[in-house]
Order: sequence, then C-alpha cells, then structure tokens
Amino acid sequence: MSGGVLVVSEWFHAHVPPRKSGHLEEPGRLRRALRALESFGVAGGWRREKPGQQSIRYFERVHDPLYIQGLLSELEVALDSYFIDSDTYVSPGTQGALEALAGSALLSVELVSGGAAQRVFILGRPPGHHVGVNGPGLGAPSLGGCLVNTAAAVAVDLSRHGSVAIVDFDLHHGNGSQEVLQALRPGNVFMIDVHQDYRKTFPWTGSPGEGAEAGVLNINLPEGAGDDVMEAVIEGVAGLLEEASPDYVVVSAGFGLYKGDSPLTLTRLTSRSFHGLGRLLSRWATVAVLELGFRDGLERGLPAFVAGLQGVEDPVGDEASSSGEDVWSEFEKLNKDVAEFY
Repeated sequence: MSGGVLVVSEWFHAHVPPRKSGHLEEPGRLRRALRALESFGVAGGWRREKPGQQSIRYFERVHDPLYIQGLLSELEVALDSYFIDSDTYVSPGTQGALEALAGSALLSVELVSGGAAQRVFILGRPPGHHVGVNGPGLGAPSLGGCLVNTAAAVAVDLSRHGSVAIVDFDLHHGNGSQEVLQALRPGNVFMIDVHQDYRKTFPWTGSPGEGAEAGVLNINLPEGAGDDVMEAVIEGVAGLLEEASPDYVVVSAGFGLYKGDSPLTLTRLTSRSFHGLGRLLSRWATVAVLELGFRDGLERGLPAFVAGLQGVEDPVGDEASSSGEDVWSEFEKLNKDVAEFY
C-alpha cells in the first residue's frame, strides 16, 4: 500500500510559548516528529504538501462566531507570548499557525473527498480536540493548550460528502469534539474516543456512556494498561467501524499513551499499539490530525502509526507490554457501561 500526503507548514513553528515557561506544547514537538519519521524510514512514502493560509473563520463550522471573533481580537494584540488561561497561550505567530491549520483542513477535505489521496496527515499545531463550541469543552477548566478544533472541523466539513467516524486516541479525552457533536448533532458523524482513565486525567470527562446520545463511545484505559489491553480495544473498534462502514475517518492522533511519554502518562503502550491502530485505520479514507504527544510518543509511537497507515511493518519494533490481572479487572470495571462494544 502506498503512503499519502503529509501536510506541513513553517507557520506551525511560529506558535511559541512564553520564554522560560517550560510549556511542553512547543515547536520542538514537530521537529522531533519529522526527525522520527525520517529516521525510521517512513517519511519517504508520503509526499509533502504545504497548505495555503485561510481565514480562521473556517472554524466557525464547529465554533460559535463570537468565540472566533474573540480569538481574533486576542491575536490582534499579541505583541508577545502570554497565557490566556492556565494551560493555553498565544503569541505573535499564533494567527499564522491557525490560518495554516485552516488551510490544511481545507486541503485535506479536498484531497480525500475528491479521491486524490486515500490518507492525509496534518502534522501541525497547536492541537485542538479540547475546544468546544464556545471555548473549553464540557466545562473544562481550560482549553488545554488548544485554540481551534481542527479534527472536528474536518469531520463536519467531510460530512457534506458522506458519513464520518472520528477516532480519537489521544491520552486525554476529546471533550471539545464530544461537545461539538452534542451541540451540532450531525446525523452522519459519530466518534470513538480511547483515552486514559478519566478519573485521573485532564479534562476529567469521557466516562463510558457519556455522550452516547450524540453518537459518542468513550473507552477508558486504566493505569498500567499495556499492548494486550489496546489489542482488545482495537479489535472492538474494528468491529464497530466495519459495521458502520463510514465513508471517511478523521483521526485525533495523540501519542501521549506511549509508555513514559510524559509525567502525565499512566499507560504502558508501545509501538505495537500505535502500529495496530494505523493498520486498522488504513482500511478507510483517512485524515489524521496531530494532537498531543511530547517525546517518546512522537519519536516511536508516531512512526509506528504512520507505518501502519502506510501498510508496512512496524519499523520501531518495541517488545510488547502486558497487563496484569488487576489491570484487566480495572479495565472491565471502568468500561462496564459499554462492555458490549469492545
């Protein structure tokens, strides 16, 4: 199977945190990601495309125009980098980065819906799945480093051309994307969100059963979950996707679930899990959007996932991690409300 289109822009490096803040969501993430794709030999199968700059009003597909206007007003006075909430910042280059995300979203929808590409990966930033209709999704205490929800906007845009499944495997629950689906209720979009135990992880939403009325399925991974637990989840998700048979899949691709990726990571997933996710999603016309992931997740999980999407073997080749009986028991207890789906 051939590769796809990797959407990259120098503008994605222009969104920079305040000096000496130590913020983990910074431009070095993309440099690590690109180096990893090249060093593991999976970048060559993907042609690179540079998006045009588009107005961030594109994101009014999923955000209230008043939220977008307020964000634009904030960006107009951003003469230096500063925090707008406890986790989220803007800088003089942020508007350019968001305009590049809008251009990337439009390009991706055009490529996939028109049949010019089977898979597209927007390797951009800032991430977005925590942004709901009017700001922080589902009443979260902050935007979680996000400013616009690219994955949700792509999904809603693609829904004009057919049915769409959002698959979110970021460490954190995609509270913003869930809120968008609950508010807009697009009849041909549903969402599967696999994330770390909601009781121990920002934004503390995403319990199993939550959002079901809007077509959202939340699956929680307990502390200590290894590749064997994720293999069971992937098998269940495969069954759901095969039954629903969406025309398109939009992926919120986060890599924080990779073991030791950051101090927030409680799971023990290796490259095997991310390669398995890529293999599964390679069956559909797919647009993937980079969410979070900081170090080992980007350096080892990302190339494994891209190789899976490309239909080639896992170039990282981590040894599989296993979960103890207590972890399996906690997994079953956590997900008892949606047990029939995995």
